[in-house]
Amino acid sequence: MSDNSPMVHAIVHEMRSRIERGTYGAGRSLPSERSLATELHVSRLVVRQAIQELDQLGLISCKPNCRPVVKGAWVRTRKNQSGPKHVFIWLWPNTAYFTAASILKGIQSVDIPSDVRLVVGSASNSPDFEDCLAGEHKFLLDVAKDSHAAGVILWYLGAERNSKALEEVRAAGIPMVFVDRLPPASLEGDFVGTDNLSASQAGVKHLVDLGHNRIAYVTNQDLASTVRDREAGYRRALKAGRIPFDPDLVCRGRTDEPAEVAALVDSLLALSSPPTAIVGVNDQIALQVYEALQNRRVSVPRDMSVLGFDGSLRWVAGGGNLTSCCQQFERIGELAVELLLQKMEGGSSTSFRHMLLEAPLADCGSTDKPRQTLEIKPFVYSEKLI
Repeated sequence: MSDNSPMVHAIVHEMRSRIERGTYGAGRSLPSERSLATELHVSRLVVRQAIQELDQLGLISCKPNCRPVVKGAWVRTRKNQSGPKHVFIWLWPNTAYFTAASILKGIQSVDIPSDVRLVVGSASNSPDFEDCLAGEHKFLLDVAKDSHAAGVILWYLGAERNSKALEEVRAAGIPMVFVDRLPPASLEGDFVGTDNLSASQAGVKHLVDLGHNRIAYVTNQDLASTVRDREAGYRRALKAGRIPFDPDLVCRGRTDEPAEVAALVDSLLALSSPPTAIVGVNDQIALQVYEALQNRRVSVPRDMSVLGFDGSLRWVAGGGNLTSCCQQFERIGELAVELLLQKMEGGSSTSFRHMLLEAPLADCGSTDKPRQTLEIKPFVYSEKLI
């Protein structure tokens, strides 16, 4: 420890005790300097010096313009627990869905120790997202209470809503690895997923290189990091291509329902200068865009290019016709369980790793050079998807 005043040493001792007791939970931000100074009856300068000491001791992580975050070295480990070890896996939306099934397949492909048992959970089939979040909350609390719980792989949905349940898991000494979307901002953690920003940028660049400069983006209102990063990639590609951003070309649906996506397509086609290409934040939306265009006799890609994200049609007979950024779901599962096993073997760590994978573009025929004029024909219902 440095030669700071006795007052600073006293504050360091108090804050360290709170960290070790779990008052300041691992992965959580410390209270603000102002709050600490008021509570501890000292100046903000004393608090700031104490924080510097805690950083030097490796108990917290300090980054510019961010509140310090408590590290996890003191969290008790379950490395030496007796009996079977339970590794819990939470997937979205369920294990029958291609993304979740692929991640699970990747997890199961890894040579897992014989004393490890996989316990798989997923969101309910209820259309109400609140029910899904409630199910996730219960799942996390059950994990925290399980005496044989050794680790968790989480496709986390709950943002800040379920962060308290995450804290329960961490306080129980159970390592967590997040997949697909980042953990909530209030909690640091290990993560394996796609470099959504770079992949989205590359996909939109593909359209720019074809000559498109009126590129629409259809997304949803999900606050997940995946959604945010893909839109950021779209904007970055436009900027790199010296194409002005037009807010009229960005449509945000409240749901992913076909009727709502079709209405968004209608709004884009009704613009005085309609787009020549439409990007979906994921394949589900992109395919609904594709179908809506077909129902309006807008030919893809002759009249309109369509780009998706996920590569979901790899699992469909014939592969489909949707050009898409293909996520490596199986590899995500492999890396996630390998990282978790390392955590289980080595105990708690003072640092967290983020592993990002590429999502290569697969040109499957739904993009082409832009057509100069677009003729909108009468709506005709079609059950044909692609």
